[in-house]
Amino acid sequence: MAAKLPDHDEIADIFLRLGALYPPSELHGFLLGQLVIGQRIEEKTLREQVAQLLDCDAFPDDDWAVLMQVYQAASEQLGADIHATSLLLPGDEVDLGQRVASVGSWCQGFLTGFAMAGKVREQQEGKQQYSAAVSEILNDMASISQAGLDDEAGAEAEDQFRELVSYLEMATVSLFVECCSQSALTGDHPAPKQLH
Repeated sequence: MAAKLPDHDEIADIFLRLGALYPPSELHGFLLGQLVIGQRIEEKTLREQVAQLLDCDAFPDDDWAVLMQVYQAASEQLGADIHATSLLLPGDEVDLGQRVASVGSWCQGFLTGFAMAGKVREQQEGKQQYSAAVSEILNDMASISQAGLDDEAGAEAEDQFRELVSYLEMATVSLFVECCSQSALTGDHPAPKQLH
């Protein structure tokens, strides 16, 4: 069974203490964006990346331990059952508009992480090319990152939101399968499990 992501509010509290201006969803997207390419991140490098993303000089050890759990859970979820991946978003008690904004931030983080890992992989392996399916998903994420919310909120809007989140969860797994099947993974990064 894959590890569970830390609680969104716990991460938000850490960000508040650190003075970070980004939502927790952006960090989670950023990490998954790298992981779907098969990029394994050493803890020292990860700490530097997160510090740069959040514009923080240093992390207290307790806070860093929780932020590391976000990376570890994201990595484990990708390598587990195809439905194990979930997004780090605020709970249903939070206003729908804020949850939609968090999804947009998640997509922005994902695209940043994906681009960063793609450059590293290109340097290591030469020219990087992706399938049409990968490009389509990335374009969808770019569109979603700019999306707002209609004035109407209610059951229909909640249903649309859940469908959007489900799409992104499955799209993340699809990208992992597509990108990691294009070249052999090194080290002990989890390989995706397919449904039979």
